[in-house]
Amino acid sequence: MSDTSYLDRREHARESANLRARVFYGQGMAHWADCMIVDLSKGGARLQISSIYPLPSRFVVLQLLGGVVYDVRVRWRRGDMTGVSFDAQTQIETSKEERLAIVHQAWSALKAA
Repeated sequence: MSDTSYLDRREHARESANLRARVFYGQGMAHWADCMIVDLSKGGARLQISSIYPLPSRFVVLQLLGGVVYDVRVRWRRGDMTGVSFDAQTQIETSKEERLAIVHQAWSALKAA
């Protein structure tokens, strides 16, 4: 398939973002890795994250600017790029969810630095 015949099946338009982020995954969100949100839409994002990280099919992305947490699902992965769709979105500053306690601690520390 050539680039000219590529059909974009996204439900929402993508916008360039280049935002610093951190992914959290595993039991108790014990594993994490820094990444970039390359582009963003209402329904998902494209992340630049090293392919050395064995991401599960679902994980959490913390957007450092604004403290937004996305519960995501992997749609595709090619090299250091990963396409994800959003299952949920939370403001970490006001979240009381116990499962996000580690994420909240990390965000507070990163915000203070």
